[in-house]
Amino acid sequence: MIKILRSKSLIVLICLVIVLISYLLLSKNSVVGSISETEITLTANQKREHNSDFEEQRKDYAFVSFDNLYENTSLYFGSKIYQVGHIKKLDSEHKYMLVALDGNDVSKMCKIKYNLASFAQNISNLKEDDAIKFYGKVLSVDNYVNEKGREMSRPVISANFIQMKLHK
Repeated sequence: MIKILRSKSLIVLICLVIVLISYLLLSKNSVVGSISETEITLTANQKREHNSDFEEQRKDYAFVSFDNLYENTSLYFGSKIYQVGHIKKLDSEHKYMLVALDGNDVSKMCKIKYNLASFAQNISNLKEDDAIKFYGKVLSVDNYVNEKGREMSRPVISANFIQMKLHK
């Protein structure tokens, strides 16, 4: 009787491992589920900095072009940079956004990780195609497969401050 229970338990365990491995292999580099949210709404009671409060800290950040950042990402790991771009995708569940840099060019995107305290105080909501200016540290490279099936990579930046870009 005990041998039968051990055999059944072993079979169940092996099946679970196979299902888990299959799930991990099939979902690699793809989105599991979908997020249709295209807007982040921020409330006034969240602790966020005002543009003027961040003024002194801005001096610690350097502008880096997308081409330089893309080609030499590893050189910038841990560096404080700033950039300007347009939001192409918002994922409030995983707290990141994809931002197109250099004139709204979708081939020049970076992944911005954020928390709600990263946003300037005067921002009440953000949506796709909004122009932003962000300040943050270069974290890593995100490897993914694009819609054409090509392996691509993009810089990942942890945002310290995000503000709306004023059109001049």
